[in-house]
Amino acid sequence: MKRTLRGTLAGTAAAAALSASGFAITAAAQSDQQPTHAELVQRWAEAALDAQLKDMKTSLRLNADQEKLWGPFESAVRDGAKARVVALQKEQGGNLSPMDRLNATADRVAQGTANLKKLAEAAKPLYASLNDAQKHKFITLGRMLVPERGRFATEMRRLRMGEGDQHGAEE
Repeated sequence: MKRTLRGTLAGTAAAAALSASGFAITAAAQSDQQPTHAELVQRWAEAALDAQLKDMKTSLRLNADQEKLWGPFESAVRDGAKARVVALQKEQGGNLSPMDRLNATADRVAQGTANLKKLAEAAKPLYASLNDAQKHKFITLGRMLVPERGRFATEMRRLRMGEGDQHGAEE
């Protein structure tokens, strides 16, 4: 299990690095000017997220019913990631005063909390449909999808403890 998880994480990192370099080369070839640092970071983050989601979905080995529940979860992950990139770019703007930067950080943290709640709501039906082995993988791999790794794992474990039986049915 540990070897599989390490292999998955190593593969994800390698795929993200290759995708990011591919994006940079493609962008440079299509334009006379170099992409900005922020554009490169955003492309890299999107490529890394794509690889992580693909690896997670593959590792879970979802059945047909579970596949139907994957879409809302994936959308929530992607929406949260996009919002985080936008918030970080705003927060790191060069012309912000220290107080404006502090307010931007507070906004980013508040938005991150709201996005994490949306993610947890989108994940509930999928998580409830998983068997115990899939739930373990979901928690382990899912925490790598969000910066709030500890909170993600805590929320998913809370769902597990609130279950009515061993098969994932809620009370």
